[in-house]
Amino acid sequence: MLSAAKRISKTSNRDLKANSLFFIITNLVLFVNYIVQMSIRNFITYYNESITNYYQGYVIAYIGVAAVALCGVFTVFALFHESYSKSHADLAYSLPAGAKERFFSKLCTLVKLHILPVVFWNIIQFISTIITTDLSLKILARYAAVLFLTELSTCLFVDLVVILCLVCCGRLAEVIYTAVIITACEAILPRCIVLSSISIFSTRGSDDIEIITDKWFAWSAFPAYLMDNGYSNALVLMLMGSSLLSAALICLLYFIYKKRDGRATGKPFVFTAFREIVLILGIVTVTTYVLSDPDNIVLLPVVLLSYLLIRIFSAKSTLTIAKFVKWIAVFAVYMIMIFAFNFISYLCDGFAGKPDLSVLTDYDDVWVWVQTDEDIMTYTSSYKNPEGRKTLTKEQAEQLTDIYIKALDSREKSFSDYIDCLKNRNLAGNFASITLYTRNSDDIYSDNNSIIDVIDIDVRLTKNSTEQVAEEIKALDFISPEQISYLETKEYYD
Repeated sequence: MLSAAKRISKTSNRDLKANSLFFIITNLVLFVNYIVQMSIRNFITYYNESITNYYQGYVIAYIGVAAVALCGVFTVFALFHESYSKSHADLAYSLPAGAKERFFSKLCTLVKLHILPVVFWNIIQFISTIITTDLSLKILARYAAVLFLTELSTCLFVDLVVILCLVCCGRLAEVIYTAVIITACEAILPRCIVLSSISIFSTRGSDDIEIITDKWFAWSAFPAYLMDNGYSNALVLMLMGSSLLSAALICLLYFIYKKRDGRATGKPFVFTAFREIVLILGIVTVTTYVLSDPDNIVLLPVVLLSYLLIRIFSAKSTLTIAKFVKWIAVFAVYMIMIFAFNFISYLCDGFAGKPDLSVLTDYDDVWVWVQTDEDIMTYTSSYKNPEGRKTLTKEQAEQLTDIYIKALDSREKSFSDYIDCLKNRNLAGNFASITLYTRNSDDIYSDNNSIIDVIDIDVRLTKNSTEQVAEEIKALDFISPEQISYLETKEYYD
């Protein structure tokens, strides 16, 4: 009698032969991608350890990664066809093979059809790049690692989402739209939450917080987005972690798969909890996106309509008025919870707290922006410093930041102020901000000069408080009148 491992291997080999067309298509796509990448390869390299190397051609790489991931989607659909096809389900569940054998034989086949070709063609491209370029092996290895791991993490994440939907859904339509919802929402939800509930109410500068959400793209269907930022060792580690996480989660899906009832094939959802999770994910993502940019409020009726349609088409029994009212009530509860969380975030200053001003030091540059509905006052320190000292001393930095913290402490919170923050999300209204920089080079025009320390504070205020901040800044003895300029708010934003 064959062991479980041998039965899995035997079943996998049989499935490999039955789905050999997908193997051919995947390798053909990877071959075309290889030819295109080799033909348009163009490196821009700064030979400096503090600056990463860049690669012109990442837009083409986006297309190649997407095409390879799409091959995986069709492959997974073919391997798990008993999840949405009643005839295939009857056959699969009538065989003596258990859930463990069926599931892991499919994963082994997926690796052979989809993952191993990705590994093979990236090795070929790395060798070809070494032969055809004079760049150092270290730079080429980092480039090859990022390109390979970008493809691998994208494929594994997309495979993860599609397998999850196939395991939890019983009809092809539900598999498709839930996979699309999860893929889109998983990528943008962290950024939507940050923009709607943290940066909008926090004293921290938006760039200071939003840069963290960019790293989330490493574990999504869009890690190629990060290629635009260059090829750093940190990116290699993030993509490696993303690939391992997706691979581990794919294996853990077995515990859901073994609880799947084969008789549920043909029904909209095998597990109703999965439907609720997808609905909540979609509602939270769209609502937080609207809160981050109220101009898109038209999306709220759209998400309500989509929510009701999913409920209607996946209902197990006849639609009644009572059931319809219940669905509306559940949707209302979800919305109330989202808005309540958003309001609590407002009361807690975006959960980010006040900036740590104990780390203040001397700074090369200071940029001040104080805006009311009528005008904008800006102050920018001069880079020219013939005395060779820092533009802004620690004591001067403390004087400037104390003005902002005092204004923040005097701000009264109210529901009307909360609404005003939402209405004026896009840098409108009354607010004051300050950014202090320290650079790694005295030559600000050098390509290798970058910011190594920054303090960024944004404070939303009433008009009177904003004007008071402007007056206190102008009264500081180290700020000369010629360093201050004024703009009309309406003219600036128009």
